[in-house]
Amino acid sequence: MRTLLLNEPLRIGTCAVAGEEAHHGRTVLRLVAGDAVRIADGQGREATAEVLAVDRHVLRLRVDTVTEVPSAAAELLTIVVAPPKGDRFTDMVRSLTELGVGAILPLVCARGERIPSLDRAHRVAAEALKQCRRGCLPQIGPVVEFATLATLPGDRIVLDRAGTSAQPAAARPTVLIIGPEGGFTEDERNRLRADGTQMVRLASPILRIETAAMAAAAVWTAAWETP
Repeated sequence: MRTLLLNEPLRIGTCAVAGEEAHHGRTVLRLVAGDAVRIADGQGREATAEVLAVDRHVLRLRVDTVTEVPSAAAELLTIVVAPPKGDRFTDMVRSLTELGVGAILPLVCARGERIPSLDRAHRVAAEALKQCRRGCLPQIGPVVEFATLATLPGDRIVLDRAGTSAQPAAARPTVLIIGPEGGFTEDERNRLRADGTQMVRLASPILRIETAAMAAAAVWTAAWETP
């Protein structure tokens, strides 16, 4: 069963799906009155709804039962990342959404690239949520300045080949920091050390930004979900 995303909290009763989601339901899924469709609100709730009417710009649905989607340990992860170029950023957002991370925050740093459109990243995350059937959309943004990294709540860990091997502790709010392709400057590295950020080595080879972000999220998620 395909999924539509509601842009308001999901409740029992009638609701309306508008905009791009309505267009998708009408022209791609070809929904008609009487069809059943899964609906989610990206805030941890889902339901199977009956289509009551298909208008040009709005789908009208009836929801009889709302289910809470269990939260996942990965939602404790915040990925702060110097965005890679082009479509690599949105590809990374898609994969991190599938893995279940709680937030993806673009990082401004000395050797970083231009910050891409977060609107597109939001759309990609929404599509990934519907495909993988996770309960909550990740927070996309805001953009983080390097100087404010120390204010982010949780254990702060930067991926660095000179760091100690990755050994995730018990599940708790954790900020994973991935630098730009040219690496952090020595001044930035010194600032991270001074702020108490832990340096952790993920792998011996040099990884691309998106590879490092996805691999780190998978390592922490797997460790936290192990019985």
